[in-house]
Amino acid sequence: MVYDVLAPLYDLGVWFMALFLGGEDALRGKAIAEAMPLEGRTALEIFAGTGTISLMAAKRGATAIPVDISKGMLRVAGEKAGKSGAHIYPVRADAVELPFRSGSFDRVIASMGLHEAAPDAVEGALKEAYRVLKTGGRLVIFDYSRAEGAARVMQALFFAFAEGEHARKWILTDVDALLSGIGFKNFRRKFLLKRALQVLTVEKR
Repeated sequence: MVYDVLAPLYDLGVWFMALFLGGEDALRGKAIAEAMPLEGRTALEIFAGTGTISLMAAKRGATAIPVDISKGMLRVAGEKAGKSGAHIYPVRADAVELPFRSGSFDRVIASMGLHEAAPDAVEGALKEAYRVLKTGGRLVIFDYSRAEGAARVMQALFFAFAEGEHARKWILTDVDALLSGIGFKNFRRKFLLKRALQVLTVEKR
């Protein structure tokens, strides 16, 4: 799997790209802020990659479980946890078929991962997120949205070099309609960087 090969350099690449956007901690911190409070909560990170969000959640008192299909990514997540002293519980699984009982989690967080999935996998992962959330639980999505004005041109150029077709389809997806159809309620959205990024929060009712 390509991500197994890229895993050791993945964080360096993300750090470099985020450097021009205010820094990775500041950006991903927007998602963590929407998931708060986390003390004593169970938090599932889907499309977790190297588990950055899970580590941030664990440091805020959550029982954090990063899920990813790549063994290499989860291995790096475990190494990061060991160095930081935070406790996370990596699980290798597909986000469209999560190995957890219904109603297991207080929070599900998807940080910069949904845009890498095919549209049918996006829908499947969101349905699974709904299933594993407790009633009143919260889903937080931090990902691309369709930029406005000059930023749209910059986004298109960036996508041409750094992202694939799935990302282009993601920003054209009516995510609100998709989430509403699944059953999510109480939408809250914050846009960043001329709407190039969004933090979308919904709840299971």
